Amino acid sequence: MTLQKQLCTLLLSTTFLASSVLAQSVTIGGTAGEGEATGFSAMFVGDRFENFRNMARFVPTSEMTASSEPWNLGDNRNTLEFMGTFLDKPTTPEQFIEISNTSALLVIKDGEVIYENYSHGDSRDSLHMSFSVAKSFTSALIGIALEEGKIDSLDDPIRKYLPELTSATFDDVTIKQVLQMSSGMRFNEAYTDPKSDINKMTTMVPPMSYLEYINTLEREHPPGTYNHYASINTQLLGILLVRVTGTSLTKYMTSRLWHPMGMEHAGLWTLDEEGYELAMGGLSASARDYAKLGLLYLNNGKRDGHQVLPKGWVKASVTPDEPHLMPGENSQSSNVSGYQYQWWTPRDWDGDFLARGIWGQNIYVHPGNRVVIVKLGADQKNFDPRYKLAYIDYLQDLAQSLDD
Repeated sequence: MTLQKQLCTLLLSTTFLASSVLAQSVTIGGTAGEGEATGFSAMFVGDRFENFRNMARFVPTSEMTASSEPWNLGDNRNTLEFMGTFLDKPTTPEQFIEISNTSALLVIKDGEVIYENYSHGDSRDSLHMSFSVAKSFTSALIGIALEEGKIDSLDDPIRKYLPELTSATFDDVTIKQVLQMSSGMRFNEAYTDPKSDINKMTTMVPPMSYLEYINTLEREHPPGTYNHYASINTQLLGILLVRVTGTSLTKYMTSRLWHPMGMEHAGLWTLDEEGYELAMGGLSASARDYAKLGLLYLNNGKRDGHQVLPKGWVKASVTPDEPHLMPGENSQSSNVSGYQYQWWTPRDWDGDFLARGIWGQNIYVHPGNRVVIVKLGADQKNFDPRYKLAYIDYLQDLAQSLDD
C-alpha cells in the first residue's frame, strides 16, 4: 500500500462518535463535479492544493459562521526583507515557498501584516485543510471548558468524565497527561507501516466506537513519564469536550472561540456519518483566520483587551513543564521537538511555539519578537523528518530576524 493510500485510509476513519449528544445536522459544502469522486480518499488524488481548499466537496462538513465583528488585520504592508538558509543553502521566502510546496505564507509583526503570499490557487478568501493544526484549537477549547467549570481540574482522571475507559491502560491517566501526549498508551502512528496501530485502527473503527477501540490499547509507559505523539489522544479530548459541554464541537467553538476571535470567514469541521467532528485534524479555515489563533496566543489569550482564553492558559499551554516534554535530544521523548498542551516547540527553543499539521500546515508564534507566521501547503516532503524540521528552522530564523 502506498503512503498516499494509507493516509487516505487513515483519514477516512479518523472521526469520532460521542454517544451523549444527538447528531447535529450535516451540511455538505460545495458541489462535486460530474463524475468527480467524493470521500476522503478522493481528496488526495489529483491536485491536492485544489482539493485541500475544497474539503467540503469530498466529505460532510459543519459550519462555523463568520463573526459579525471581524478582526481586521489590515492590508499587507509588504515590508519583509529576509534571506535565510534552508538545508545550508541561501533561500529567499519566495524560494522557500517553492521548495516547500507552500500555498499561503503570512508574516505578522507587531500586529501588522508585513508579508502575504498566495500561490497554487490559494487566496486571502480561500479555506485550507488544517490537519493536525486543529489539535491546538481543540486544546484552546479544553482551557475554556476548564474555566467554565465543565472540567473540574486537568489533574482529574479522564475516566471521571469517560467511565467507558475501563481498560487498565487508563488507570490514573489524567486529562493533563492526555493533553501532553503522555498518557502512556502504546500507539504506533507510522503511516507507512501497514501493521501500525493507526492503520489497524481503520479496520476496527467502525464497527467499534473510538472508546471501545481505545480500550484495546495497552500501556507502554507509566502515565506522565514519556512524550509520544499519538493522535488518538486528541480524539479522546474531542470526546471529552462533547461529553462535558453537552453540545457539538462546532457549536461550542463557534460561540466560545470563532466569533470572539473575529473570524472573517466561515470555518468548516469534517464530520463522520453520525455528524461528529474530526477533533484531531478536520478543521478548514483561511490563512488570516488561522493567524488569529496565533495572535490570540501571542497576546496571552486577549483580543482587543477582551480575555477570550482563561488567564494563564497560554503560558501553561506552550511552556513544557516536565523533563519528558523538553525539546532537543531527549531519551524520554520520541521527538526532538518539545511539547505541551497540543502545541509544539522548535528543537532549538527560543520561547517560541507552533501548531503543526502533517502536509506542511503551521501556525508559528515567536513572542519575543511579536511575530506570527502562518504557512499552508500540500507538501509530501513534510513526511520526511529532515524536511519537516528544516521548515520549522527556517520559520524560526525568519522570526528571529525581526528583532527590531
